[in-house]
Amino acid sequence: MNDPLTDSALDWLLRLQAAPADQRLRTECEAWQQAAPEHARAWRKAQRVWALSGALPATTATHWPSPTTTTAPRRQNRWRRPLALAACLLLAGIIFLLRPQADIQAPSGPARHMALEDGSQLWLRGGAAVELYFDEQQRRLELLRGDAFFEVKKDTRSFTVLAAGQQVTVTGTGFSVGLGPHYLEVAVAHGSVRVDSQAGTAGLGKGQRWRLDRQSGLAQLDTLPPTQIAAWRNDQLIARDQSIEELLEQVRQHYPGWIILRAPELANRRVTGLYDLSDPRTALQALVTPHGGTVHNWSPYVLVIDQK
Repeated sequence: MNDPLTDSALDWLLRLQAAPADQRLRTECEAWQQAAPEHARAWRKAQRVWALSGALPATTATHWPSPTTTTAPRRQNRWRRPLALAACLLLAGIIFLLRPQADIQAPSGPARHMALEDGSQLWLRGGAAVELYFDEQQRRLELLRGDAFFEVKKDTRSFTVLAAGQQVTVTGTGFSVGLGPHYLEVAVAHGSVRVDSQAGTAGLGKGQRWRLDRQSGLAQLDTLPPTQIAAWRNDQLIARDQSIEELLEQVRQHYPGWIILRAPELANRRVTGLYDLSDPRTALQALVTPHGGTVHNWSPYVLVIDQK
């Protein structure tokens, strides 16, 4: 349920709540807001939600306490983190509710499985969403975000999946489609599909995976064991020389809360292994421990990754 800018705004809010009289921190926060219009928008959204919590002190620049403000008594300070965490959860909930609504959505957590009206089977990873367009002539779905696996029932009508302007067409097969901020991925467990994209047309068979870099427009084709396709359906994360940053996005889909990376030096470290997504905290710890990272529980719904 995270996005990078919201994560950053949330991190600034938590740090300011922990040290409201830190002049240097306030200056750095101002600089972050002014670095890009997107930063400023993320900050304003977080501020609006923060204000809705009522009990929390304002954190806009005009209301920050001066460095000489008298320190509050300890009995007041002890509430700072719980109140900040309450605002974090409120922020998470409101951002989720403000997302464009889809025909079918899956909350963060275990994969959701359902039968479609034509008898095909659909699995959605946590946070994924699809729109359905079924009629007498066609079976068409649009993946709005996240990961989905399709077990398609044969029919005279074609079965088409759209994602980020690209199209996957099948007649009867089992395949996955994953849509992330920077990539689109299609993998075939059995049968065959055709992918029509900005990179051209590609035919995929059993065990083949096609991956498009949405920024460069370049596509790559490789192979993997069919049993490993959409392993998230069984709460498994299979990492193959991937960055921690990329793997965090996958773990977030299985965690009903916030996962914050406060050690940016860990983001590009590479990891290979098999991890159990039914216990996201343990999976995270296993991911970052070899690189000197650790995971802190700030609440039942907030995990923070930092250096030891």
